[in-house]
Amino acid sequence: MFKLLPEAARLAVESGYKLDNSATIETELWLILKQQELERAEESWVADRCAIDLLAYIKFIFPNEPELIKLAIKLLEPYVYKYNLIVYLPSGQFPITEDGLRNTDKDFQLLIDKEIKEVLKYYRLSYIEITGDQEERVKKLTELVKHAVQD
Repeated sequence: MFKLLPEAARLAVESGYKLDNSATIETELWLILKQQELERAEESWVADRCAIDLLAYIKFIFPNEPELIKLAIKLLEPYVYKYNLIVYLPSGQFPITEDGLRNTDKDFQLLIDKEIKEVLKYYRLSYIEITGDQEERVKKLTELVKHAVQD
């Protein structure tokens, strides 16, 4: 059975860290270590976020911090090749619900989304793209996971 991993970003906010444009280098280092810890802790897991997202956010938010980017790549790169199934859910198809954590600015979302696609392309990672409204995405994802478990 698969365990649902908690989001490192949510854990960071619970620990008092700021995210997105308010994030600091300290925040990003904490997130890298927490993401590694979460992914190593379970053998079979499903997650809303992973090292791919974290790399994209760091590259986007800290473009003028080459040492941070280099360290993030060194620490997270090994993880991106371990994923059995990557599902990409593009932004911009419906508004993000305000949850106190996610940035609801559509332009910001689309820029991060573009960076995620760049990370996927750079590492030549195979992924399945799921589009549609929330209900359609859940239905498609449920079917995809059923097939993945059966194979």
